[in-house]
Amino acid sequence: MMSDIQNIEIERYHDKIVKDLRHLIEKYREIMAWDVPENDPVEADRLIFEAIQSGLAEIEKAEKTR
Repeated sequence: MMSDIQNIEIERYHDKIVKDLRHLIEKYREIMAWDVPENDPVEADRLIFEAIQSGLAEIEKAEKTR
């Protein structure tokens, strides 16, 4: 069954996806630290995670309407 093959394949990529996401988060942590004079790292993380989740939801919604 194709979905079984897809599940196996995505499991192979899971660690890479997590690594890519960590890199993306770190990128925006650095940007926030440079661009916001009184940066609060905890608040910056909250905002970054919120933006990523919102972006993923937006992409997922757009993909479902294709």
